[in-house]
Amino acid sequence: MAKDFAKTAQEVLTRIGGTGNIRSVVHCATRLRFTLVDNAKANDEAIKSTSGVVSVVKAGGLYQVVIGNDVHEVYEELEKLGVQTGGAAAVDDGGGRQNIGNMLVGTISGVFGPILAALMGIGMIKGTIAILTQIFPAWAASGDMSYTVLYAAGDALMYFLPILVAYTAAQKFKLDPILGMVIGAALVYPDIVGQYPFGPWGVHKFLGLDILVMVRYSGTILPSIIAVYCASKLYRYFRKSLPSSIKNFLAPYFTLLIMVPATFLVVGPIFGIVGLGIQIGIQSISNIQWVGPVVLGVVLGFFWQVLVIFGLHWAVVPIAIAEYGVINPIWGARVSVLFGAVGAAPFAMTGAVFGIALKIKNAERRSAAIAAGIGGIFGITEPIIYGFTLPKKIPFFQACTVAAIASGLAEFAANFISDGHGFAAQAGAMGVFAFPSFFISGFPGSMANFLIGVTSIVAATLGTMFLVAATYKPDAAELKIDEAVVIDTSKVNVAAAKKVFAPVKGRVMPITQSADPAHQEEALGKGVCFMPLGGKIYAPFDGTVEMVFDTKHAVNIKSEDGVEVLIHCGIDTVKLGGKGFTTHVQEGVKVKAGQLILEYNKDVIARAGFNLETQLVITNTGNYKAITQAKSGDCLVGDIVLYVE
Repeated sequence: MAKDFAKTAQEVLTRIGGTGNIRSVVHCATRLRFTLVDNAKANDEAIKSTSGVVSVVKAGGLYQVVIGNDVHEVYEELEKLGVQTGGAAAVDDGGGRQNIGNMLVGTISGVFGPILAALMGIGMIKGTIAILTQIFPAWAASGDMSYTVLYAAGDALMYFLPILVAYTAAQKFKLDPILGMVIGAALVYPDIVGQYPFGPWGVHKFLGLDILVMVRYSGTILPSIIAVYCASKLYRYFRKSLPSSIKNFLAPYFTLLIMVPATFLVVGPIFGIVGLGIQIGIQSISNIQWVGPVVLGVVLGFFWQVLVIFGLHWAVVPIAIAEYGVINPIWGARVSVLFGAVGAAPFAMTGAVFGIALKIKNAERRSAAIAAGIGGIFGITEPIIYGFTLPKKIPFFQACTVAAIASGLAEFAANFISDGHGFAAQAGAMGVFAFPSFFISGFPGSMANFLIGVTSIVAATLGTMFLVAATYKPDAAELKIDEAVVIDTSKVNVAAAKKVFAPVKGRVMPITQSADPAHQEEALGKGVCFMPLGGKIYAPFDGTVEMVFDTKHAVNIKSEDGVEVLIHCGIDTVKLGGKGFTTHVQEGVKVKAGQLILEYNKDVIARAGFNLETQLVITNTGNYKAITQAKSGDCLVGDIVLYVE
């Protein structure tokens, strides 16, 4: 009997609450992934009973309808019914048009992402200079050019920051990057720098009128971003309106002719003063002697990882950079109280996952927790948050609380060396690489500042680890000690059975032990799952590739004797949109057992917070009387893992 995909789509649409309840839908290898207005309007049991639907899974804020191999056909029918679709494995933003907050965070991350690595590097250089000046006090005044060269390496980014920001902003706003850099370079052109005011701003003549409000632009960010955004609009307008024969040189001419003066007359003064106001505001809080720094430490220490969850920490980064862009009058150097206040937060989260690891008996889960914790030591906390602390809620809250206490105490202790102005740091890397940034060149209390910073981090790590270890209650899966499954193949006609070989080296387990609910229930068919070693997937038998998914994380292969398998790499890795995956086969090609068909980057997947478990499922299970697991525990590529009869 032919499958009626249109009927399946219509019934799912009706039972999920209609088009009015759907913000968007995407599909992966086997599932329709709905973002709904109200999940409560969806009738779970009715959808499960729909012909063509295997199961319903609600996870990650998505309403997932498991279809199986026919998901693409049902998805196409939903498109015909007018459902707002987002394409195979598209990453949905939560539906509808992006709000201003999402657009702002997206713009900030796009502009500052390419700069952050260099910013971390210069922070470490500055920290190195500070350490060396502690050891060799006369070095800076000795006239040795080594100091000048290293200082230039550490300070050049901040001095020419308007140019670098203009370059990345031009890429974000689709303007010729060189044009963007010209606008940024104008802000720090030597003759312009010579006119920089000694106070917050100064007024100069422009075309004979006292209308040019000059602001110091070295180290600023907002003027470049806004100016480049406006220039991108102008450039596109001129490219469209000018004749083809002259637009290549007149479009940039008119764009620069208009935008550079406009930047100095309008954009620069307005947003330069806004940036200056932000800097002054932050410094005003930190300069409330004794109290202000502690308040900043507690608030930022607690909420930093919360901001990371929503990606809103990107909104704080440019503020910290702007603050770092001017000399702080208290420390007599470029420092950031924001960078100082959040230093303990990632380490508290790291301590939390190590505390969880102490309570877990399942070797596989414990190893994953330790691996995530090692990433946290180097400032990468997303795998910790999404994989361990946030799902359990209490460890996440405990880590935030300990970070707030540690940051607040660090600010309080640092008050005694900074005359009540708390703790500060230079811009630098996250994790252990941030330690050199606690040294502040020329500040008398630099060594004490460093010791306070390191002590607060160690205290946050150990404090959270012991707190979580004392209170954490592992679930049944975490307490389960791994034991090899007893395999009984005595009833299998081994000679006649079709054989499926391991496509990956690692640990093989029954599919019922999968971390994915749909596979646990064998909703997509019987099979096995693997915790892989390495990053290569090989063909499990001789056959033909029937489907390679757009997101490259899954492949369907049919054997020469009719066995159909789905090899699916990771859990929810469809959200990566293909990032980290490389396919070596195409649909319709014939493959031999052991032939390389797919590669993946374990680091990319793990850092994104996704489980690496790989599933191998017989999708036409109903065609066979018995499917028996042939092996458990450690396996090599080519080991028999399934007998199909």
